[in-house]
Amino acid sequence: MIIVPLLIIVVIFIVRFQKGMFAALLIIVATKSLLDAFWEYRIGPLSFISFQGLVIPFLFMKIYSNRKVLPKAISINASLIIISYSIGLIFALPVEPLATFELIIININIFLGFFLIPMLVITPKRLKQFLLALIFGGIFPILVSVYQFITGDIFHVRETVNLSRYVGFYHDAFPVRFYGLMTLFSVIVYFKYFKPKNNIISLCLAGVAIGAIFSIYLVFSKAGIGILVCWAVLLIFSKRGHKNFLFLALGLLVIIFLFGSDFFSNIEQLFSKEIDYQEGVNKDARYTLAGRGYIWQKLWALFQERTLFFQWFGNGFNSPAHNEFLRVLLLSGFVGLIFFVLFLFNIVKTIFKFCKRDEAIFSLMLLTVFIFDCMGLIPGVFYYYNIIIWGFISFFILNKKII
Repeated sequence: MIIVPLLIIVVIFIVRFQKGMFAALLIIVATKSLLDAFWEYRIGPLSFISFQGLVIPFLFMKIYSNRKVLPKAISINASLIIISYSIGLIFALPVEPLATFELIIININIFLGFFLIPMLVITPKRLKQFLLALIFGGIFPILVSVYQFITGDIFHVRETVNLSRYVGFYHDAFPVRFYGLMTLFSVIVYFKYFKPKNNIISLCLAGVAIGAIFSIYLVFSKAGIGILVCWAVLLIFSKRGHKNFLFLALGLLVIIFLFGSDFFSNIEQLFSKEIDYQEGVNKDARYTLAGRGYIWQKLWALFQERTLFFQWFGNGFNSPAHNEFLRVLLLSGFVGLIFFVLFLFNIVKTIFKFCKRDEAIFSLMLLTVFIFDCMGLIPGVFYYYNIIIWGFISFFILNKKII
């Protein structure tokens, strides 16, 4: 099976140097969900996922030299987040060189992400191709989720509050949720700019969107549910607000129809710890959010034991903190956390300053994904995730002429 990820990497290289950067981007986007399924396979000390992250900056090196043609607001946002992720790395480099090198490569990818999509997706035709590539990339995890549901054959057993998560070939629920959300998002954006005249195409896209909601539901993610609710609220304020809201409502109704009363009992079970805390059954707040409070308490205690210097500038070690704010604090200290908060405020300011109404809503939808993930995961270590999130937001900010 190792031939599959190897073939994907080889094809990306061939396309990049035969057809150009945009064609290579399309291949990466269309195949990323498949490549991630081979997360257990390695090339030397690196997984295939990490190896792809290593080669992406090389494939798109020209973007770095041409980025200055874009407004300074984008460069400022990119610089703020990279500073917040990088301050303490110098202290970890002599101790854990390989792990630190991986973080440096991830940061290079994140910086690239702010410029890659807006500088390559420069025509309506390219936007359509890019959205279709994202949708195509989401089909694989959707089909795997449907297969598992129909057959009952769960490939990787993962559980949360006694619910079996349909994570497919992935390590955990996060990739399924992310690809599902980005597929759904791409369909919504596609209908906004390229209203299909063919009813068959419209039905196919609607079916993929419903499948995406279905796969998100099957991983039983609190963040996934919260994000979908926030998206529904945000979309009400778009120009096609009632249609977008009805679109999400239709997907929800399909899932309720498939699961019946089990849908509501599963949602109640998913939030059972939070309900117990709210009702006073369990008064320990650390018990909620899958017990992340215990992790946060332990890491905060370790942080307090540091010298004042390392509290302010971090130690450069990446921690599985299950909270991006805490990870940045441990990684880059108070200084890094200040830059990270400044970045979040500045990205919101940039969205409202440059984006039109619908584009601002789309950008806020993506920012909602990042904020939710910051509360319970560490999204700063996922290079492709950041390329898509910040690349799309930068696109909506910069490319008013083509949309």
